Amino acid sequence: MKRIAGIALVCAALAAPVPLFAQAIAPGEERELANFLKPEAGKRICYARVYTPEHLAKHPKQKVTEIGFRLAYYRFPPDEFHPQGQRNYYFALTAKRKGNSRLMTARGECGPDGTGIGCGVECDGGGVTVTRRPGDKILVSLGKGGWIRMTEGCDEEENAVNLEAGEDDREFLLSRLPDSACPPYGAW
Repeated sequence: MKRIAGIALVCAALAAPVPLFAQAIAPGEERELANFLKPEAGKRICYARVYTPEHLAKHPKQKVTEIGFRLAYYRFPPDEFHPQGQRNYYFALTAKRKGNSRLMTARGECGPDGTGIGCGVECDGGGVTVTRRPGDKILVSLGKGGWIRMTEGCDEEENAVNLEAGEDDREFLLSRLPDSACPPYGAW
């Protein structure tokens, strides 16, 4: 019976639309996150870049050919621990690499990190820092020696790859997409 209950708990965790072990961002503690995206339920913002053949020719060591970043604010229903509802910022980073048409994805949570935000994948899956730039742009950075674990989807760990910082794959300047091109959080 305990085994069945354990299996049910694992299945519920895998089916949950948001991580079960989320780190809440208390109201008023959003800091730089609020400058990216107001803390309002259902808010989201998306950025992307597809690198041109000319750009890639000038940066032959760059492996990333396409990259996207999504950020969403999610507010859980009130419970005994969070009477006003737990609040979280979730992200998705997508990328395509040279020689591979598969879209890889990393998902996790973001928190304020100095003048930017830090976004990480649970279970030591690495992460990125993101800073705002003029002209509705952001800079996504792996940092020197950084990395982030990416998969083809949930439950695809056997096909996971680490997107690692390289000479031409350390920082990515992305432009904001129109709201109509930014899917709701539940559709990621």
